[in-house]
Amino acid sequence: MALQTITYSDNADGWTSFWDYYPDWMIGLSNVFYSWKDGDLWKQNCKFTIADPLVPVNRNYFYGTPFAAKIKTIFNEDSGSVKMFKTLSLDSTSAWTATITTDLDSGSINGYTEYVEKEASWYGFIRANSPTSNSNSLLSTQGVGYTSPTSLAGGTATFTFDITTRFGSNDRVYFNNVFVGLLQTSTANTINISGGIGFPAGVGYVYIVKNSIAESFGLRGYYMEVELQLFSPYEQELYSMSTSLFKSYF
Repeated sequence: MALQTITYSDNADGWTSFWDYYPDWMIGLSNVFYSWKDGDLWKQNCKFTIADPLVPVNRNYFYGTPFAAKIKTIFNEDSGSVKMFKTLSLDSTSAWTATITTDLDSGSINGYTEYVEKEASWYGFIRANSPTSNSNSLLSTQGVGYTSPTSLAGGTATFTFDITTRFGSNDRVYFNNVFVGLLQTSTANTINISGGIGFPAGVGYVYIVKNSIAESFGLRGYYMEVELQLFSPYEQELYSMSTSLFKSYF
C-alpha cells in the first residue's frame, strides 16, 4: 500500500483529503501547522514567506518539491441507464486537466489546449482515448463490408458494391479483426491504405475505427469518474463541475 498523509475534518466528521508529502512529525500550535522532515522544521499553512511578508509562498510545494492538486468525483445521474457523457464544464479560475473513466470507456481533456473559456468558466469536449486495437463496441467503429473474391493482396481492397460509409484520413482499417493499415483514399468500390501489413487476397470483412478524439464522440457508460489535476504555484479556486449527457440508445 502506498504511503499517504490524510486529513481529518471536524466539521465534516470524516477524512476528507489525501496528500503526497510524508512528514517525519507534525503538530498544530496556535492555529499554525508545523512539520518536520529530515531534521528541518517547516511552517505549512502560511500565505507569505518568512523572509518577506509581502511575497506569497508557492502553493503545493512541500519540502521544496512541487506537487499537483487533484480532485476526484463521480457523475452517476440515472444510474440504471447507459449514457453518453459529452462535455465537462468547470466554474474555476483555471482549466484543470481531466482524466476520465467510465465502466465502458476512458478519455481525457487537456487543461492547456482543449478547453474554451467563456464568462469565467471553462468548457471542453470529452476526448475518448483513441483505440490501438479493434474496438467493435465503440460508436467510432463502422462496418464497410466483404471484399471482392478477386481482390488482390496489397494496399488496395476492392468491393462488388458501392461503398457508402463515410471515411476519414488515417481511419484505422481492419480485415477480419486484424489491423491492416491507415486509410488514405477511397472510391466508390475501393479502399487504399498504408502503414500496415496490407490487405490479404480474397474475401474478408472490412471495418474501420475512426479517430474518436477528433470525432468527439464522448464516453459511454453507466457512470463517469473524473479526476482533475492542476500544477500551479498560485492560489486557484474551483467552485463547481458539471457535464452534459444523454441516454445512449446504441
